[in-house]
Amino acid sequence: MGRRFFQHGELPLVVLTLLADRPMHGYEVMSELARLFGPRYRPSPGSVYPAVDALEAEGLIDGEAQDGRTTYRASAAGAAALAERADALAALEVRTGTRVRREESLEPTLARFRARLAPLSGRVDPDAVAALLDRAAAEIESLDRLATQERTR
Repeated sequence: MGRRFFQHGELPLVVLTLLADRPMHGYEVMSELARLFGPRYRPSPGSVYPAVDALEAEGLIDGEAQDGRTTYRASAAGAAALAERADALAALEVRTGTRVRREESLEPTLARFRARLAPLSGRVDPDAVAALLDRAAAEIESLDRLATQERTR
């Protein structure tokens, strides 16, 4: 038997993340999982719906029945749980090579960055890393200056 794609607790975390981005019904969640992780992972009702049910039972998502289907969205408690589990989500994104979150801020990118570099602590020269990060920060700041110039034109 093959190795499981998601590690313990990751599928509910991904489902919660998707529902924090936008409300969806169960079939939409399955389609989004297939889009993000296919063909390496094929979602099934037997795995996705129990994850949805567990999230709802914990109060992390709310469901609203309409026209024979239930649309789910992350609750305030779900948003707080996502903030607490940002590092776990970043580690999953690094492991799978898939960005689950919509990125309107740099926080998810920085969390993935930390997840990638944490295992290297003590194995690389900290001064060399600091110099590299200072150069990267300067380049990112130049992106901001260019974007500002474009907006003012």
